[in-house]
Amino acid sequence: MVEGSNRADHLALDVHWTSKYKTLLLEDSTTSPNTCIFRIPAPLKRQNRQAYEPYFFSLGPWHFRQPHLMDAQKYKMNFLEQLVGRFPISKDKIKELEEIISEVLIEASECYGGWGAINVESREEFGKILLLDGCFVIEMLRKSAGLIRLSEHDQPIFSNAMNSIWYHDLFLIENQIPWFVLERLYESIRVSEQDKPLVDIAIDAFFWIFSYDKFKLQIQADRIGREGINHILDLAWHYLGWSSETECKDFRKNRHNIPSASRLREAGVKFRRSVESRRILDVRFNKTEGVLEIPSLLIHPTTETLFRNLISYEQCYRFYPSKVTCYAKLLNGLVDTPEDVDLLSRKDSFNNWLSPEDVSDFLNRLHNGTNMDCLYYARLCSDVRDYCKRWWPKWRAFYIHNYFTKPWAIISQIFAITILVLTILQVIPSWSSQSYMSFLSNNYLFPDA
Repeated sequence: MVEGSNRADHLALDVHWTSKYKTLLLEDSTTSPNTCIFRIPAPLKRQNRQAYEPYFFSLGPWHFRQPHLMDAQKYKMNFLEQLVGRFPISKDKIKELEEIISEVLIEASECYGGWGAINVESREEFGKILLLDGCFVIEMLRKSAGLIRLSEHDQPIFSNAMNSIWYHDLFLIENQIPWFVLERLYESIRVSEQDKPLVDIAIDAFFWIFSYDKFKLQIQADRIGREGINHILDLAWHYLGWSSETECKDFRKNRHNIPSASRLREAGVKFRRSVESRRILDVRFNKTEGVLEIPSLLIHPTTETLFRNLISYEQCYRFYPSKVTCYAKLLNGLVDTPEDVDLLSRKDSFNNWLSPEDVSDFLNRLHNGTNMDCLYYARLCSDVRDYCKRWWPKWRAFYIHNYFTKPWAIISQIFAITILVLTILQVIPSWSSQSYMSFLSNNYLFPDA
């Protein structure tokens, strides 16, 4: 890591994270203004180092020298041979791809912070990395999306075990290839104009890792940023985004906390899986019905890696607000114990592949060491708290929490209700008999009395 980056890490610790990492990176003179692929700041990395380091595939210049990642090079070479082998003259296609890379070397280097931040021996080596890794990513996306038939040599890399490793490595912030490099390479190997755009291919390949509900992504210039998509992780960030109805509130004037799912259920709040074509972050609360609508989130072994890198990307990239960070904080509030995970799973808000204990553990730590420039769920949290303060939800929550959360309390309540019912049943016949005798006495036995 470059000296300036170390200085930024120490500065982050000195100020106790009162400034966002993106501000610290801007102060580093070694960082290019076009940087969009970052080294993870130490305070974030210490939360879970494995969530930021590649398991098998190096993509880009920062991890390609690591010994345990060298075995993947043979798969990359095999994919490149398959790619150029589909063209009449393979050597001509290779030469064309090399020329494309040579044209974008300087621009691509700025995405990593400039030449001073790239640990390569020469520009030629950097170009070879971009060519080999870029073509590998494109081929993997096309094969994952089912656009290219798998060969017998591909079977090991598409096994169930390797699939999870591939998705882990693909979304690491330190393991990215600039999107415009992928686009230029893809346009060169694109056979027909009718072939899907690379954006659609990527979404078809990875949408399921967030949810089995496929959300529509409409690329809009004002939402993608100044220069379009930055890389695969950036595309995933936009895929998770929400509608423009969500407001950002000043974090200094608003609270961003919500009771746990179990407490909300005690207060009468209902949970519903969002059935509309929204995005993962588009959580809404219906004040009239008291329903919290949460788009279904798929939780699997790679989920923590995905969200940690998305959050770190927000913390480092100066153009983006803290949307995913706020979502992580919201989940942290909803999930206090494994019982909350079970509740949200039963309501289809979570599609959970892990143990409830593991999920509650990583959700409670997910946003540690982060900062938020504003709060995107402030109004939702406020509406939920106001709903719970109404007399009926408040009384209901108090009664259920104090008298229906433990076995002995439930038994005592059942016993008390039984005694009350039996007492009423005894009183009613007695009262009815006395009333009937009084009626007879007054009207028939002693009519003139």
